[in-house]
Amino acid sequence: MALVGVVPYGSLFIDASWRDILSGIRDCTVSSPDRQLNTRRLQKIWTTAQNPNHVLPCLSVRTGLDLFLTVKKFPPGSEIIMSAINIPDMARVVRHHGVRVIPIDVHIETLSPKVELLEGLITERTVAVLVAHLYGKWFDMSEVIDIARRHGLYVLEDCAEGFCGFEYIGNPRSDIAFFSFGVIKPSTAFGGSILKIKDSELFAAMNEAYSLYPTQSSLEYMKKLLKYSVATVGLNWPFLTGYGVFVVQNVLGIDHQKMWISLLRGFPDQFFQKIRQQPSAGLLSLLVHRCIGFRQKSFQVGVDKGRHADMLLKNPSMMKVGDKADNRNYWLFPILVEKPDEVIDSLCKKGINAYRGATQLNVIEPHTDTSHQLSEQLTHYPEEARFIIDHVVYLPIHKRVPYYYIERVCKGLEEVLQKHGTVFQKPCFERPLVVLNGKPAPKLPSKL
Repeated sequence: MALVGVVPYGSLFIDASWRDILSGIRDCTVSSPDRQLNTRRLQKIWTTAQNPNHVLPCLSVRTGLDLFLTVKKFPPGSEIIMSAINIPDMARVVRHHGVRVIPIDVHIETLSPKVELLEGLITERTVAVLVAHLYGKWFDMSEVIDIARRHGLYVLEDCAEGFCGFEYIGNPRSDIAFFSFGVIKPSTAFGGSILKIKDSELFAAMNEAYSLYPTQSSLEYMKKLLKYSVATVGLNWPFLTGYGVFVVQNVLGIDHQKMWISLLRGFPDQFFQKIRQQPSAGLLSLLVHRCIGFRQKSFQVGVDKGRHADMLLKNPSMMKVGDKADNRNYWLFPILVEKPDEVIDSLCKKGINAYRGATQLNVIEPHTDTSHQLSEQLTHYPEEARFIIDHVVYLPIHKRVPYYYIERVCKGLEEVLQKHGTVFQKPCFERPLVVLNGKPAPKLPSKL
C-alpha cells in the first residue's frame, strides 16, 4: 500500500466531539448532576406528539430487555421471535430467562423481517416479537404489529442502530422501542439507552423494579470515558486512521480494527452484573447534553454522503444492503461481495480501510433442539441473514469522510471488482408457502 494513496478514514467513527467527552468527564469529577432532574429532562425531550409513550432511561438496550423479561416472568420454554441479525448479547439475555429464541429471516433489499413467515412461526408458546432496524435502515412496523396484536404478543422494536432525531422515535403502537447511545452509535453518550414504553402498567412495573437496581458509579463511567477517549483519537483522527494503520497493519502485523472493536465492547466481563445497573448521574447528564445538542442538519450530512456513494456504486459484482428500505440512514455502509476477504485485501493495498468485523452483529442461530423441532413443522434456517453476514464488507463511508475520499473509495472498489469480473447475485431463498395447521409456512426442501 502506497502512503500517497491512503484514504485516512475507517469504516467506524465515534460520533462525538471532544467537547462532549470533556462534558462527561466534568460531570463525573467536578459537578454533581441531579439524576432525577436529568431523568425528567429526558422524559420531556423524548415525549412527542407523534409518540407520547412513557420514557425510561436505562444503562443499555440489553439492560432494558433484561428488565422487561425480569418483570414479565414468562414461563420456561416460552418463545420470542427475533430478527435473525442482531448482536449475540440480545439472544443471550433472552435465553438467560429460559425463553427460546426463534429467528426470523430478513430481506437483503429492505433489512425488514420476512413478515410472510411470521404467522407460521407463532405457536402457543410465543410471547413476543423482537424486530430490529439494522444499519440505520428503517422499515414499516405496521404489518408486524398487526400480526402480533391478533395473537396477543408483545412487540419489541429494536431501534438501537436507528436514532435519527426526534421526528421518528419508534412506532407508538410498539409495546417497547429501544434506542441505544453506545459508543459507536449515532449521537453517542458512550453508554445509555432510552426505552419508549406504551402501556402504563408495564412502565410502572419496570420503573419500580429498575429503581431497586444499584447505580453505576461515577468512577466506573469516567473510566469508560477515558478508555473511549483513546478510541476516539484512534478512529477519528485521519492521520492515525490512515497513515498509522499502514504502520500498525503492514509493518507490525496487527489487526488494528479488531483491536478497536475489542476496546469498544460495552460489557466485556461480569455481563449480567454490569448490565443490571442504573445509569450514573454523569451518563444521564451527557445523554441530556447529546439529545439537546442534536442537529438534524448535521445528521443529514451523513445521509447525503451515503446516498452519494449509493449513486456511484453500480458494479454488478456487488450487492447493496437495505437499498429499498423505507428510510435509508447510514449508521454503517455495508455491501455484499462474493469473496469479501479478497476484496478487503485488495482495497487495503489501495489504501482503503474496509473491514468485515466493524460491529458485533451476527446471525442469531436457532437453538439446536428448537431448530430440529421446528424444521419438522414450519420454518427454515435464516439463510438470507447468513448470506449477509458471510458476504458483508463495511466501507469507510460516513459523515466525517469528505466527498473527495468517498469518490476515491467508490473508484477503488470499482477497480477491485472489475478484476473479479463476475456478476454477484442473491441466490433464490424464496420457498413456496404451504398451509400447516391453518398457518402459512415455508415449504422445506426435500431431505432425499
